[in-house]
Amino acid sequence: METAGLIITALAGAAIAAIGVLYLVRPRSIAAAFGLPALPHEEATPWLRLKGIRDLTSGVVAGILLLTAPPSVVGWVLLAFALIPIGDAWTVLAARGNAKAAWGIHGATAAVMIVGAALLIAA
Repeated sequence: METAGLIITALAGAAIAAIGVLYLVRPRSIAAAFGLPALPHEEATPWLRLKGIRDLTSGVVAGILLLTAPPSVVGWVLLAFALIPIGDAWTVLAARGNAKAAWGIHGATAAVMIVGAALLIAA
């Protein structure tokens, strides 16, 4: 069970780091898939890159935790990190964005992270 939780954490960390890189290099393209009903104006693109920096950093932190922290600590931090996709889903739904993206991307991500966290906390 612990191994499955660690694999989920590694995959989630790698995925969010990759998304962060995409927000840095192709911010408008990747933002279009987020689920919100409209993209920000072109001059607001630097705000999307700020999201990229934060996502990349979240992935790096997950990697550092995997290398240095006991599994139960990794689990608690992964549970806390699950608040991010929960907030993303809520934001998309509140903005009357794409419900499939809210549940299928953000909601599913949160669910997988919560399962991974539970596996690590229970170990």
